[in-house]
Formats: sequence, C-alpha cells, structure tokens
Amino acid sequence: MAKNSAQSVWDAEEDDEKSVSSKRSAGALWKSCCIGFSIAVLLAGLALAVITVLFIQVNPQTTVTTTTSTTSTTTTTTTTTTTTTSTTTTTTTTTTTTTTTTTTDTTTTATTAVVLPAQCSSYTTNTDSTRNIGYTSSSVCDSSTFSSLGVWVRFLSPAGTSIPTVTPGISHCGTDASGWYNGAYPSTAGSTTTGTVCYHWSSSTCNWSNSIQITNCGAFYVFLLINPPVCNLRYCTE
Repeated sequence: MAKNSAQSVWDAEEDDEKSVSSKRSAGALWKSCCIGFSIAVLLAGLALAVITVLFIQVNPQTTVTTTTSTTSTTTTTTTTTTTTTSTTTTTTTTTTTTTTTTTTDTTTTATTAVVLPAQCSSYTTNTDSTRNIGYTSSSVCDSSTFSSLGVWVRFLSPAGTSIPTVTPGISHCGTDASGWYNGAYPSTAGSTTTGTVCYHWSSSTCNWSNSIQITNCGAFYVFLLINPPVCNLRYCTE
C-alpha cells in the first residue's frame, strides 16, 4: 500500500515535471515562432523597401504641383483724338513798279548887295578899357564926352565891342551909376534900332535913362550916344 502510494506520488511528480517540461517546450517553441515571424516581417519589409527603391529608380515618378494663379487683368482703353488742321496759305504776289523821276532843280542865287548906312563907315572908335564892366577902380562921368546931338561910336578892344544888355551893378565901368542897354540889338545888317540905356544906382537898375540908336553894320555895331543926364553916369562896354 505504501509502495503504491509512493509510486503514485512519483508518478504524479513525474507527470508534473512532464507537464512543466511540456509547457517549457511549448513556450520556447512559441518564442521561436514569434522571433522567426518578426524576422520574416523585417526581411519582407526590407525586401519591399529595396523593391520600391529599384522601382523608383527604374520608373521615376514626376510629382506635378499644380499652382492655380488667379491673374486680374485690367484693360485700359486709351482713346486718341487726332485733330487735323488744314492750313491754306494764300500767296499774293505784288509787283511794284518804281518809276524814278529825276528832277533837276536849278537854283538861282541872287546876291543882293546890302547898302550899309553912312555911320558904318563914318564913326569914332573908343578903346577905353575903364569902360569895361570888369573895371571898378575910378569914378568918372560922360557928361562932356559926347554931345547933346549924339556921336556915332564903335567900341573896340580892350574896351569891348558892345554895351551890355544886363546891369553890371553899381560902381562898375569907372563910374558910380553904370549904364546898360535895356533892349534888343538889330539883327539885320544895315538896320538901325532905337532903344533905352538905363543907369543903375542904389536899389534901382534904371534910376536914370536916355535914348540911343544902334546900327547893325554886318560885322560890328555902331552906337549913336548922347551925354548922360547927370553925373556920375557912364556907358559900360563888354
């Protein structure tokens, strides 16, 4: 009985060991299968990758990228207006005929001899330099130099050649009251003018006066002089 029990225990332990061993064998087999499957998958993937690379090299794929571009086109219409101006030029040709008329003028110059009066050749010359308007040193009188009827006188340098037509002032010409001609000289040769000689004294440029005559002798003048009304009065020259 005891032997049987021991045998049974032994058998049971053997069965357990077989069972464990069997399980171990099955686990090892399963592990080997998994590893083999994994390796097969890896090899298959590697083979697929190689095939893909070869295929790409043999048949390169073209990747077409399509870009859609929207272009907005603005059309500008330019209207050109051309204005044509027609210019009509009218040319007028004017023919001018110039007629030159030569006129010969014959000028006859008639020379008329001027007959000078006698006083232009018959007179008394006076060259007294103290009569000149620039002389102021002395004081004399013409009361006895000429006559009451008058004397034709031609003045010559250094006295001067004419009687001044403006007053030189008092105390000139060698006297106190200076005599000057208040009028115009005759402009035509052979003509005679009657005028007035004034004597400047104090504040009056014509305090005294008397009449004289002047004749134009062409190149010079002669004077018909009378004695002044009082002293000291004198005819001035320039």
